[in-house]
Amino acid sequence: MAIQGALSIARSGLIATGEAMSVTGHNIANVNTVGYKSSRSEFSEVLSSSAGGGPGAGMGVQMRGASSNFSGGSIESTGRSTDLAVEGRGLFVLRDGERMVYSRAGDFRRQADNQLVNNSGLVVQGYALDDEGQVVGGLTDIDLGASGSQPTATSRIELTNNVSASATEVAGGFDGTDFDTAYASSSYTTTVRAFDTLGRAQNLTLFFTRTGANTWDVNVGVDAAATGGTPGALAILGTAALTFDGTGALTAPAPTDVTVTFDGAEAQTFTLDFGTPSVAVGDGLGFDGVTQTGGATTLTVNQNGFPAGQLAEVSVDGQGVVTGIFDNGQTRPLYRIAVAGFAAPDGLEAMGGGLYRETLSSGPATVGGAGEGGLGRIVASALERSNVELAQEFVDLIALQRSFQANARMVTTSDSLLSDLISIVR
Repeated sequence: MAIQGALSIARSGLIATGEAMSVTGHNIANVNTVGYKSSRSEFSEVLSSSAGGGPGAGMGVQMRGASSNFSGGSIESTGRSTDLAVEGRGLFVLRDGERMVYSRAGDFRRQADNQLVNNSGLVVQGYALDDEGQVVGGLTDIDLGASGSQPTATSRIELTNNVSASATEVAGGFDGTDFDTAYASSSYTTTVRAFDTLGRAQNLTLFFTRTGANTWDVNVGVDAAATGGTPGALAILGTAALTFDGTGALTAPAPTDVTVTFDGAEAQTFTLDFGTPSVAVGDGLGFDGVTQTGGATTLTVNQNGFPAGQLAEVSVDGQGVVTGIFDNGQTRPLYRIAVAGFAAPDGLEAMGGGLYRETLSSGPATVGGAGEGGLGRIVASALERSNVELAQEFVDLIALQRSFQANARMVTTSDSLLSDLISIVR
């Protein structure tokens, strides 16, 4: 009977509309979920040639499914170095046991074992890098705990700025018998913190002694205990003689090598570089070595060694390169974040928790570094917000509400007609 068919059609409309309202409600509920991708309800009509009429007679509607919208959400800065967002095509790759899963949510953190994980504890995947930033091996867990900065022995000590042309000449020159006589026979002293082959800090004292109008002696000393000698005694490691011309420019020496073996370490040689000017002082062209002018003695000493270091912080660039910042002041590349692209990302199967897995509909993952092969770039210290458009969701909600009300009215109308039909026989 046609009236009963109308009831069935209205029932299908109520069911399909209710299911669609669940999709819309799910979108609205996840408006603040990091990396969430909204879904859209898709309907299709139901036809049957046996539904009380000729071919093509309708049986109502059904919700065919919900398709995902993988358009990008807004990217907002967080100031947290391990928060990452993909700008453009692609998803982060994470290891869930023996399988790989994918996500747009980049709210990552370092856990106790120093692995980089998401909020479910799944390990972020990437490619290990050597010191030159070149990829070593295949896809792997990003494990920051294995990262450290090895010590480097001092190989160069550079001196710049000025020794005073007004300094008093020391009669008899430098006396390195002990620390007292060394200080007494010096016009100026400065200390530099160098590092031996074990990465230990060693305090070297540079004794500057003016011996003539334009000549200085420089002696490098250290407590003898550092080289296995008597504690408190002075050990002279090397000597250089500086000569300046009438403009205050350095004329000698060339860089001087000093060789020393610190107690328990291997022998090492470092170069004392006082600068080799090619222009006269005061001509406005600049100078990066030691000068002798009438100003005060203001020497700056730099060296290139450093101790072993532990990872203190990381930074990530647009190519997904994770750079380690160590507590000894050194930096080096560690990993490159992996990004996966899919031919049909809306075919991915949602697993909950912002995770997806590949399906036949999505096609296999194409995994590479950020910014290559059409994959998106990484935005560090930022998160991708949900792409839910609240205004559109509210419009859809109103439309679904009206549809539900109309189908409900159809049920009551059909019920009234059936009641009238039944009352005919009374």
